[in-house]
Amino acid sequence: MIRIWRSAYSRFGKGVEKPDDLLDESVTAEKNYTDEVLKEIVDCGFNAIWLNGQLHHIIANAHFPEFAPNAAVHQKALHTLCARAAKYGIKVFVYIQPPRAIPTSNTEFWIRYMDVGGMTVNTQGDDGSRFDVRAICTSVPYVRDYIRESFADFTKEFPELGGFIIISASEYPAHCYSCYNCEINMSRKPHKVPIDYIPTNCPRCGLRHPEDVVTELLQTIRDGVRSISQTLPLIFWNWSWTIYMDAPCEPIISKLPKDICLLVDFERGGVRRDGVRINEYSLTYAGPSENFLAAKELADRYGIPVMPKFQLGTTHELATVRSLPLIPNIFRKADYMRHHKLDGFMGCWNFGNLPSTSLKAFNCFLEMKEPLSCEEALRKFAEKEYPGSEPSKITAAWNLFCEAGESYPFSNPFLYFSPVNHTLALIPQPGKLSGKPVGRSWLPEERGDVYPEPEEFPLDDLIGRLKRMAEIWKKGVQLLGEAIGKDHPDYVNAAICGAIWQSGYQMYCIYRLRKNWKESMLPEYAALAKAELALSEEILPFVAMDPEQGWHIEGDYHAFSKIMIEKKIQALRDFLKQL
Repeated sequence: MIRIWRSAYSRFGKGVEKPDDLLDESVTAEKNYTDEVLKEIVDCGFNAIWLNGQLHHIIANAHFPEFAPNAAVHQKALHTLCARAAKYGIKVFVYIQPPRAIPTSNTEFWIRYMDVGGMTVNTQGDDGSRFDVRAICTSVPYVRDYIRESFADFTKEFPELGGFIIISASEYPAHCYSCYNCEINMSRKPHKVPIDYIPTNCPRCGLRHPEDVVTELLQTIRDGVRSISQTLPLIFWNWSWTIYMDAPCEPIISKLPKDICLLVDFERGGVRRDGVRINEYSLTYAGPSENFLAAKELADRYGIPVMPKFQLGTTHELATVRSLPLIPNIFRKADYMRHHKLDGFMGCWNFGNLPSTSLKAFNCFLEMKEPLSCEEALRKFAEKEYPGSEPSKITAAWNLFCEAGESYPFSNPFLYFSPVNHTLALIPQPGKLSGKPVGRSWLPEERGDVYPEPEEFPLDDLIGRLKRMAEIWKKGVQLLGEAIGKDHPDYVNAAICGAIWQSGYQMYCIYRLRKNWKESMLPEYAALAKAELALSEEILPFVAMDPEQGWHIEGDYHAFSKIMIEKKIQALRDFLKQL
């Protein structure tokens, strides 16, 4: 079984207008995947890793001689990594989104290749800047020849490679339908996706349906790889094909080649028991989603194997902790795989991949031979992982964590833009709001004091949900501490998660006050500020015990830390003295 993971210490790379390709992960991963890191990955139960690569930086080709000026550097580093990983029985997969769009500011390129230019879009870089990029149009045979030849050369150069993971819809612009586009003439009835339509401005792809463009590209990649190897794993990810059509996207799946594997998001497109819709990776929701089941049914019908895509460490639900220890839900994900005899999975994206007990639990559940109930499996794992402890208290704590998670206000605006991930470092001042948003949770932006209020969760309801989460989670933390001790790393992690739910509740309460601020509200603010101060003082020693807590791996920054919490404590003390 292929069990794909990645290191938290390897940098995915940034989307910027003028990238330095020598900072690509295909160059830098070799230094980050040390023997120690690779052994740790094996010890957590994985046998493969993935890294982010860009075709036009790794493989030179005569169709575009400007590409890959440092190909030799990329290839040497990748060969070195593959050889080192092989010592531990680990295969290296390269994740690619071809062909990546080229900034329009590269005028020399676009003067020379004007005839292959496709969709132009304005995009936002990870540094916050905005700039225009233009697709290299895959409806042009010349471009498809480049892609086919480049994948053939890639496969030939790296016979030791574990395989390719191909994404064909993404936040990063690539082909003419890679982002949020639809037909130029809007001839097809709009489908049920909550985004704006952006007609493609490519004169060629605008006359074609997006599924024809996408499947033609995927077939081209497949043909290049298969011209060299009939057995190299080739994984096509269905991420956000729903921007083109309603799930399960039969017009794409039905046209896929049969000698590939379809990677399908396990939770996205699901509906929680309380009716809340899930459109992101989730641990508070076990899955499988309705979209996953429908896609798998289609793939089975067309003879295409399926791999689930999980996020096993943590998710945007709470991305700045070591893990979200929702072990019963992790069992349910593993049990589905085991029951349906699936042959592999991809366990993470580019964050949430610190070593944790959650990872050991998932792989342990996969390997259990006899059919076990959730409670039996949890008990067996608790006995194995915490010898000499009280497994009944541990499993009770895990169940409480999952119960708390059922109240999570799951909404993409909340996941991406709420204060939760950095709440332990936010300093709540009294007075009227400044009007500045709290910012994107996954990037190190200046933090304002205006929080999102998703329409699915009116403010009072959202605050009530966070309160319930904090109260239930706290009971689980108490039981876990009694069972394994308060100095155990798993207790520390669970306590920090609980503090974040409590702080999120209190900070949203302060936000509600400040929306309609009156000086008469000062006593209520003071009570909340005192509670936040007490929480900060209580959680500070636990954050100090694990410096990786607070680290958002995708943005490579600390959302909270010992120093930041100390600063908050001092600021709150100063505010309260003045009242």
